[in-house]
Amino acid sequence: MNPQTPNASFGQPGGVHDLVIDLFNALSAIKQLSELDCQVDDEAKLVKQALASLIQYQDMERCSFFMLDDAGMLTNLTGISVEESPQSAAVRDKPLTFKVGEGVIGTAAASGELQHCRNCAEDPRFEKTAAAALPGSLISVPVFTLNRHLIGVLNVSHPQPFYFTDWHIRLLEVYKNILGQLITTRRLVRQMERQIASRTAELETLVAETNQLKEHFASMSMHDQLTGLHNRRFFYDQVEIAIAQHARYHTSLCLLVLDIDHFKVINDRFGHLFGDQVLVGVASALKRQVRSTDILVRFGGEEFVLIFTNTPCDNGKAFGERIRQEISKLEWNVGGETVNVTLSIGLFCLNADACPGSLAPDIDEMINCADTALYQAKANGRDQLVVFEDQRLRGD
Repeated sequence: MNPQTPNASFGQPGGVHDLVIDLFNALSAIKQLSELDCQVDDEAKLVKQALASLIQYQDMERCSFFMLDDAGMLTNLTGISVEESPQSAAVRDKPLTFKVGEGVIGTAAASGELQHCRNCAEDPRFEKTAAAALPGSLISVPVFTLNRHLIGVLNVSHPQPFYFTDWHIRLLEVYKNILGQLITTRRLVRQMERQIASRTAELETLVAETNQLKEHFASMSMHDQLTGLHNRRFFYDQVEIAIAQHARYHTSLCLLVLDIDHFKVINDRFGHLFGDQVLVGVASALKRQVRSTDILVRFGGEEFVLIFTNTPCDNGKAFGERIRQEISKLEWNVGGETVNVTLSIGLFCLNADACPGSLAPDIDEMINCADTALYQAKANGRDQLVVFEDQRLRGD
């Protein structure tokens, strides 16, 4: 754009034509500025793209932006000249800095008003500037956020003195407002993104902690706190799966009810704390004798229930006998006395062909059958395993 002389008027040749061109270029610069994406990661990149529109449409030699930092200094964030493009690599030299109130740039920041140097060679504020670095004319205009907090100073220059006119000043007043809104919007968007990311991280942590607590309490509800074995609730959840597999794949399973003999006598004689030690010791021994696919629970008091999956009756009986013998080898010393315990075991066997078609056995009835065999073992003198012999339920 060519500078307008003060006498340019609509009546002079070229006056209206030049005005139309100036208006078109100004609108083009503002349009390009308004179309910038404020969500770019790098603020310096955003500002450089904004400055490029002034270079492209206003024929300025150089545009730069001095950002106000946390220390209260105005530091050259980025700049662009007619020889550069917005994509040009940033110069890594140490950037220029000004104090607020220092020089033309600092004065614009301190006063909050546009500063115009029509002829920099004759301006006393440039006395110490080398001639080679001296612009012809310069405008520094402060840029604010929407709530009037200073962001920085927009600096434009041209090698010719007296280049800038009232037209440029009015344009830059509009331009700096849009630039301020653009930077403000970007910062608000980035702040919102950080807040969202922070809240999301907090929510994810809260969900993870909630799930951990949920799993913890679910685990507690499924475990016996004294022995660490699963409890009756877990048993009824898992036995449904075991029975469903039996019905689908026609596999055998064995259900054993195990009871510590004379446990009430142990509690009465040595106290409940010692009785708890016995329960823990028996539970640990039982865990060592079962497979990961088997179901072992403390059913209540001194009674345990064990299901051997995919196991025929003969094998279940052999496993039960081995467990009974292992428990009989356990010893505790209390008050100078050696204490041993024994188990009575009732075994119910569910053969592969016990439930033809879709008929599933009733778990409570299976436990009652194993209990019946357990009572028989107690009646026979304890410390033994008895197999439930009702042919109808066993499927023999």
